[in-house]
Amino acid sequence: MPANKNALIRYKTIDRCLRNRYRRWTIEDLVDACSDALYELEGIRKGISLRTVQADIQMMRSDKLGYNAPIEVYDLKYYRYADPDYSINEMPLTYDDFRLIKKAIELLAQVKDQNLLKKTGTVLSLVEKRLTAILNYG
Repeated sequence: MPANKNALIRYKTIDRCLRNRYRRWTIEDLVDACSDALYELEGIRKGISLRTVQADIQMMRSDKLGYNAPIEVYDLKYYRYADPDYSINEMPLTYDDFRLIKKAIELLAQVKDQNLLKKTGTVLSLVEKRLTAILNYG
């Protein structure tokens, strides 16, 4: 998860730009788009720096936030996703994610008989069935 709301706004803005294959995006275009988004959503008039967007792209490319975004530079100055179907908003569950969710279900299932968590049992069963189906067919 990004460290703050402004970083999340920038990541989502960069993602939206890079998913738009009908436009060629330079780093300056991405800076402008992020600055515009921060102004529209947060009223921040001070634009962001080129270095900030470069650092955001590096963060999105890395595994630190789990994005591993396939951002590439082409024609020596334009940015896009190498995979045109990629988006930071549509990331599939990994096997490790599945294991963590399964562990959480097991822990919650231990307390589902208590008064506050009686309804949890039904929800946990549904989530567990769907996760098992994903694992078996995905």
